[in-house]
Amino acid sequence: MLFLVKLSTKIRALTVILSLGTLICSCNNSASNSNDQSGYIIQKQLRLADSLIAGGKVHEGTLICTKVRKEIDVSDSRIVNYYCLMAKWSNQWGTENKYADSALSFFNSAERKKEYQSEYYKALLANGEACIYLKQYNKALKFYYEAKNIFSVGNCEDGFLGAKIARIYFNQHKYRVAAQLWAEGVNLMGHCKNGMSYPNYFYSMQSFLNGAGLSYEKAGMLDSAGYYYLQDVELINTAGQRRINVSAAKISVYDNLGNLNLKLGNVSKALEYLEQCVAIPITEIDGIKIPPHMKLAQAYLQIKNHPKALANLRQARNRLDRFDNNLNEEVLWYKINAQYLYQIKQGERAYESILHSNRLKDSLENSLFAVYGMDVDHEFRSLVQQQELHNLSGQNKLKQFYLIGSVVTILMAIIIVGLIYRNLKRIRIMHRESDLHNQQLQHAMAEIERANENYIRIMRVMAHDLRNPISGMTGLAAVLLAEEDFTEDNRHMLQLIESTGIHSMEMISELLKTGLADENELLVTEMVDVKNLLYDSVELLQFKAGEKQQLLIFDGPVQPVMCRVSQEKIWRVFNNLIVNAIKFSYEGTQIKVGILQEQHKIIVSVADSGIGIPDKNKDAIFEMFSPAKKVGTKGEQPFGLGLSISKRIIEKHRGKIWFDSTPEIGTTFYVEIPCNEHIDI
Repeated sequence: MLFLVKLSTKIRALTVILSLGTLICSCNNSASNSNDQSGYIIQKQLRLADSLIAGGKVHEGTLICTKVRKEIDVSDSRIVNYYCLMAKWSNQWGTENKYADSALSFFNSAERKKEYQSEYYKALLANGEACIYLKQYNKALKFYYEAKNIFSVGNCEDGFLGAKIARIYFNQHKYRVAAQLWAEGVNLMGHCKNGMSYPNYFYSMQSFLNGAGLSYEKAGMLDSAGYYYLQDVELINTAGQRRINVSAAKISVYDNLGNLNLKLGNVSKALEYLEQCVAIPITEIDGIKIPPHMKLAQAYLQIKNHPKALANLRQARNRLDRFDNNLNEEVLWYKINAQYLYQIKQGERAYESILHSNRLKDSLENSLFAVYGMDVDHEFRSLVQQQELHNLSGQNKLKQFYLIGSVVTILMAIIIVGLIYRNLKRIRIMHRESDLHNQQLQHAMAEIERANENYIRIMRVMAHDLRNPISGMTGLAAVLLAEEDFTEDNRHMLQLIESTGIHSMEMISELLKTGLADENELLVTEMVDVKNLLYDSVELLQFKAGEKQQLLIFDGPVQPVMCRVSQEKIWRVFNNLIVNAIKFSYEGTQIKVGILQEQHKIIVSVADSGIGIPDKNKDAIFEMFSPAKKVGTKGEQPFGLGLSISKRIIEKHRGKIWFDSTPEIGTTFYVEIPCNEHIDI
């Protein structure tokens, strides 16, 4: 009977455990489903915002982004999608683009890069776009080629990546390569159509077709350019039937078709496209109709229709004055204006216009030199200027002006070459002297380093060897104190010997650990919850504070505070600061220890209610063996090493340490550590 009762009891207990297990699994599944649903909604909202902004509804799209951002935690990989979306559109607003950096900072470990490959790919592309915006093309290529290695060749992402690289080659005038990459992007867009909204598909495909056509045109392959332009027109007409705003795209492709027909000699066809282009109704915010008006002026000049050529030149000039456009358009306007003036027999004004065009062209070439890192050939500019002047001028006066200008240019060139040669000669002499001086300095530094290493080695040996006799002296004093045959004065002397020995041993240990440590020691860092590290330090030192009836109070956030630091060294800094606070605070007082996180840094504070630091000692408080050291409130012996060691550790972490102090009221020490970069010194 007893056996049956026990068996029944066990069965009931097992039933309860199984029920609890089922309930827990149900709760976990429910939480998981809830998280998946929330993540799906966030992704859907971000895609909607992307489509709205791409369609010109910037305000509505950014409002959705702002709302979604509040629902994404910084440790959630979806934060990368948010940053990439903001980075994608921030360039058109002209703001400083920090979103791309934020997206890439999420991948602070190889594990994250491997786990979230798709998000890492997007972050690399966003940083490449930011570099193109800043005209840092070589840096952008590095990001793009790193992204290219993530996925297989021939997929949707590969097409988008190729198109981005094509923009770099286009800006560097490598038009054939750019055209091939954009054409490949057009072929690969079939892989992407089903996985993206139609507005995004349209704007992407339209940019690929337009880029391919323009690149082939620049490369002189006019038939291929026409093929892609006409494909672009067909796509635009289809999108217009689906109520997509195609006005800007239509202006762009009609402008390109007009220019293409001008190059082919089909002036009437060019005029048809360009007149349709300028007639399209659109709110101009960026001078989009400047190029077609200038091409219309060129077309009308070819058929000698000077009134219409002048009207279009004026339309272009009004827009150039209204909008902040690039130098290319200014150079072209003055060149066309010179052609117009030359045709109506105003040679002197034509000459002034072409000179102004050349001055702007020089400025443009100087800016391209800074972007591409290439020299601008002065002789080439002179030949171009000579040809343009020959075409515009049949008058002896202009030839004389050109001859004088050529002579002056040659003389200036000779003077500049002479100055350059003299400066190069001086630089060579200074370089040789600098090399000799550097060699002498390096030799002296090597000698100093060897002497310093020998000094540290000797000091280590001395410090280590001093431990045995001092330890023996302290031990003997302790043995003698155990005897009862000494007078009170003798016992006091023995106690002094023992305490002095103990303090000496502590100082030698501290020197061996820090003061005589290797200055070039590698600082190995790892991701650490600094809040927990500080909290553990406070808990371990509660007993030491209790000896003086003091109370350590910890104040920190609920969530972890993650930072890449050396755990053992930062632990020592925290211990040094808290032990100092205990040492120099009065009995029965409170010591407050706090931590907070501000953007990419953390700040730790240790505030005591102690004797404070006099103004005269504040400048020397962080010196090793500082003369400003004082005994604690209960006679504790200072060594003058703790704060010096702490300062060196924090500086190795690229942080800083400081304090605020009022004598007889208290001192607060602060430690600031950056958390936005990998520290491996």
